[in-house]
Amino acid sequence: MTGLYIHVPLCEKRCRYCDFYKLTPDEWDDVGLYARCLEIELSRLPKDFAPDTVFIGGGTPTALSPAEYEKTLEAIHRRVNLSEVVEFTSEANPGTLTPDKLAVMKAGGINRVSIGTQSFNDRALRLLGRIHDSKTAVAGYHMLRDAGFDNVNIDLIQSIPGMKPADVLADARRVAELGPEHVSYYNLIYEPGTPLTKARDEGRVVPPGDDEEADNYFAVKALLQDAGYDHYEISNFSRTGKECLHNVLYWQGGEYFGCGPSGHSHWHGERFGNLPDLQVYCDRLLRDRAPFDEVETLTREEKARETLVMWLRMTNGFGFDEFRKVTGFAAAELCGDAIDFMVEQKLLRVADGRLALTEDALFVSNAVFSELL
Repeated sequence: MTGLYIHVPLCEKRCRYCDFYKLTPDEWDDVGLYARCLEIELSRLPKDFAPDTVFIGGGTPTALSPAEYEKTLEAIHRRVNLSEVVEFTSEANPGTLTPDKLAVMKAGGINRVSIGTQSFNDRALRLLGRIHDSKTAVAGYHMLRDAGFDNVNIDLIQSIPGMKPADVLADARRVAELGPEHVSYYNLIYEPGTPLTKARDEGRVVPPGDDEEADNYFAVKALLQDAGYDHYEISNFSRTGKECLHNVLYWQGGEYFGCGPSGHSHWHGERFGNLPDLQVYCDRLLRDRAPFDEVETLTREEKARETLVMWLRMTNGFGFDEFRKVTGFAAAELCGDAIDFMVEQKLLRVADGRLALTEDALFVSNAVFSELL
């Protein structure tokens, strides 16, 4: 498959943990210019590029007004044949949803929505700097259902400081009660330069220890699996057949274009990222220049190594024959004795011609991937 990612670099406010590129309304208010430049970039994509998946992320796409969102969708429609798109996702913040906005999204062909709930614990939401509370999160989910969206993901953040194990399970239980088709459960990452990282470094915020984080992870995993969700990727759960195809594309080494400031692309062995500056992005496109500087050319072996570790994020791993067919390399050819060593350490398992992480390796997967590379 091939995919298209659209970055909407706008948020009503900055969350305390987030380092994605974005601007607030007092920093940028010309959404029309953004949409015009996005359309210029889309028009420059290769003529033979026909994405199977489209994902609008950010930032906060639903920070756009209904009219602004409609302009953005029109720019996409003029380049992308929606009849060929299998999955069309938009991220959403529950604090920015309205029935009018959802009607525009639905009419524009979006068939999957990922709602950034992060937690149903009001104290945790305040710590993260979210603009919504738990009531708004639940109301936003029901608003999506009322608007006719039948493929919904709920994002949760794991190991928020101050949350006890009972609080963590309460979040997971609430998700299971709501019954979305998909659940993402990501670790809270302390990115350099963010207010939350500063608070941690100054001792004003104390993260849980590694053992508690691992216990929380496996407890939530068990609860969601008992509720009927397939644990198909390290941090993702879905009803059968409702996996996020756009992300599966990334994990299995597919090709994609990322448009908008800070959007990243990987196409025919070349990788490049747009500059994370909306003004520069617009200026360059209006002057018929590329919105990126450097292009990295990957060798076939480099691409294969990257695909190997990304594919192992999926809990059923990959088939050895399938991997060779996709990459042109045998897994053992790339990793030497590292696979055998990881199998001996019970961090990788080989069964029925497939290689996958063991249960014990799920929470320490980065260490496994480092060893393989």
